[in-house]
Amino acid sequence: MCKLHNEGNGSPTEGKAFRLPHTVIPSNYVIELTPDLEKFTFEGKVAIEVDVVSPVSEVKINTKELEVSEFYAVNAGETRHNGVVELDHDTEIATISFAGKLGAGKWTLHSTFTGTLNDKLKGFYRSIWKDESGKEHVIATTQFESTDARRAFPCFDEPEFKATYDITLNVPEKLTALSNGAIVSSTPLNDGSGLKKVTYERTMKMSTYLVAFVVGEFVSSQPVLVNGIETRIWCLPGKEHMTGFALQAAAYATNHYEHYFEIPYPGGKKIDHIAIPDFASGAMENLGLITYRETALLLDEKTATHAERNRVAVVVLHELAHMWFGDLVTMAWWNGLWLNESFATFMENLCLSHWKPEWNIWDEFGQSRAMASRVDALRSTHPIESPVNHPDDAKQLFDVISYEKGCSVLYQLHQYIGAENFRKGIAAYLKKHSYGNTETHDLWDALEEACKQADPVHPVPVRKIMDAWVFTAGHPVVQVSESDMPGFVKLSQSPFKFLPEGADTLWPVPITLRVKAKGAVSEKKFLLDVAEQTVYVGEDFDWVVVNSGGSGFYRVTYDKGLAGKLTAHVQDNLSAIERFNLVNDSWACVRAGLLSTTDYLEMVQLFNSEEDPNVWSIMVGSLGTLHSLVQDEPGDKGVKYRAALQKAVRDLVSPTMNRLGYAPAAGESVQTRQLRGTLFASLGTIGEDAAAQAKALELYNSWKADKQSVDANIVPAIVGILSYKGDEARYDEFFKLSQEAKSPQEVLRFLTALARFRDAKLLDKTMAKCLTDEVRTQDAPSLFAMLLGNEVASEAAWKFLKDNWATMIKRYPENGVVRMVGAVTALDTPALEAEVKAFFAANPVPAGDMATAQALEQLRINVAMRERETGRLQQHLVKAVAATPAASAV
Repeated sequence: MCKLHNEGNGSPTEGKAFRLPHTVIPSNYVIELTPDLEKFTFEGKVAIEVDVVSPVSEVKINTKELEVSEFYAVNAGETRHNGVVELDHDTEIATISFAGKLGAGKWTLHSTFTGTLNDKLKGFYRSIWKDESGKEHVIATTQFESTDARRAFPCFDEPEFKATYDITLNVPEKLTALSNGAIVSSTPLNDGSGLKKVTYERTMKMSTYLVAFVVGEFVSSQPVLVNGIETRIWCLPGKEHMTGFALQAAAYATNHYEHYFEIPYPGGKKIDHIAIPDFASGAMENLGLITYRETALLLDEKTATHAERNRVAVVVLHELAHMWFGDLVTMAWWNGLWLNESFATFMENLCLSHWKPEWNIWDEFGQSRAMASRVDALRSTHPIESPVNHPDDAKQLFDVISYEKGCSVLYQLHQYIGAENFRKGIAAYLKKHSYGNTETHDLWDALEEACKQADPVHPVPVRKIMDAWVFTAGHPVVQVSESDMPGFVKLSQSPFKFLPEGADTLWPVPITLRVKAKGAVSEKKFLLDVAEQTVYVGEDFDWVVVNSGGSGFYRVTYDKGLAGKLTAHVQDNLSAIERFNLVNDSWACVRAGLLSTTDYLEMVQLFNSEEDPNVWSIMVGSLGTLHSLVQDEPGDKGVKYRAALQKAVRDLVSPTMNRLGYAPAAGESVQTRQLRGTLFASLGTIGEDAAAQAKALELYNSWKADKQSVDANIVPAIVGILSYKGDEARYDEFFKLSQEAKSPQEVLRFLTALARFRDAKLLDKTMAKCLTDEVRTQDAPSLFAMLLGNEVASEAAWKFLKDNWATMIKRYPENGVVRMVGAVTALDTPALEAEVKAFFAANPVPAGDMATAQALEQLRINVAMRERETGRLQQHLVKAVAATPAASAV
């Protein structure tokens, strides 16, 4: 259970109930709102049709930061009961007391209220943008998940209280006003206010957190009809040319999901996708009105990188999957949040693998799975499904465990039971529970039934498997060793942790094993649900791969003999994702102290002819960590340890980079284009390759003259190298470009470059910008996190954070602060570690207890690794430099 940071210390919230009673059940809301975009306020009234289950003298409802001026109840006989409102600010529950009882039956609750269009990017909030002349324009928009609908109108703000919604907005006549449903009417008020009344179709039955409305100066793409559903992409004026790719993705996914789920889109006649200038998350699955951060929806197809296209594609596909999984069928309470997010993450990848098979998305997902497994190897991880007793608990579950680990175990199951069994189970689940709420076991039961229908004799025990993976924190490592019996291997499992814990947890591990014996390759599947199991693989086998296909959420290690057989021809024996897992598992063993950095570097040499960008990504990322562990000794006679590591990087990377060159060949795969950028960036930064740095400047000048003269996939590398080596003139140039760039990706590229310079004075300027309007509050926490991770700026950034903590807490979105705090893992000296621990003990992170604990544990792991590995790494580097000739990119 995740607790409030001050529980047990006389907290004013201790012992209070945060859940609403089930004595009054809403069925429909009639909402009318009038936002004032000049005063940043809004007026509203709501009529909530409810069923009173049994007579009550008080009604409890959620409200926050609203001034409620009137609240009364009316029944079918027009009997009016005036209510007295008493708000508990801690629980965000208003108790409406009536003089008499509301009898069982149907009532309508009426409320009039006012509120503020806040600047915290949640609830009903304001977003400000400037046109080319510098004039400011205001947008009113919403973000209600998980518990912020109550900031816009009094409501039963829990997922289980589903209802329909009739929404009306009174807005300036010149502005666009969108909501969940299609527009029914738009009529001038003709009262001198300059406002128009816009009404929308009634929504389907859904949870409060899915309600949305957006008001502002927006333009749209041309509509596309997908099976009769009008689909549009909305954006600020002047950005219409950046809507095409998202529109393609949305059209494909809507059609794909209707067929996959065997259910037509449930939300009405239209689906709007809209880019908001200020948005705390990536996107939000509001039914029929999906809101996005600009970088997640808009891109210039002429200059976008593959990574940027992939980002837009997966976010659009993710949010559309929610229209069925989350909106149509919803978790009963926030402990089931993972099911919404894990499944949408799974579907985004599955759908993309059909739309763009050449992208090899499941190979790329290996990086996301690795990210989740790093957190899941902490003592401070949490089960995929965790208890939620307070709204802050729900906010903390929007993390890599709920999204990426959850997706990973779903993909693991999908591959184990088969694609069609999985699809049939999902379709049956959605049909059975449409417009309702579910618990986790409802899905497992549907999938298990699909397996039974396919194989009544040997059905897969889905519930047994998934309950173990969902309700148990952590994951196993499967050790594979040769048995004393010829033709057999021994598999044993144990929990994998970076810091030893002594647990003896067992998982039902879905094993897919591939073996080559006597020239033939075969595969078998089975559950490893005991601590140790011996498996027959064949006499005189050549090699064996456990986690064949790479879909399992577990690590694998091999004894020396089996590892040697497997890696003797690593490119031939292992697929790209299997090679990725091998390198990633090895690096995890380094961080856990189970493998030395010197042994790891020797293993990496086996991959010097590697051509998969994901494998290279984990290698260059780990080399960057090793780069931070060593420093050159001062003076001419000092040992140049870092220079030795830089040479090792060049020796490893240059041969492949030389083979690829800096310009793409005709018909080149997206993977090769990605790889070129990854290798170029590593050579020009941690490799300190002079030729690569000179080439970066040459290509940058070409790019400035004609953006399409340089492959878009190496532009991030170019900018990264030039900032790494940049002076004040370059800094000023990049800052100017961040302000003037037209595409949201270029804005972010040049903005984040400001945290990559190596001049302390320039980095001080970036710190200062993080507390000004020069950097949007949605971007500032991530930019500051990069400063904490820059070894030149890290200590100064830490001091800046401590000095300005109160301002940051007040200024930044709550989830942005949580992400920023995660970067303290770079402060990996014993002295700084002690400071960090003391600071956060005295200054808890709002809605960030769990993330803080994980960051502190990651920091402990990093400090231990520095202390354990630096000396032996330095000795290895000196010996390696003496034994090898130099290499360089051309």
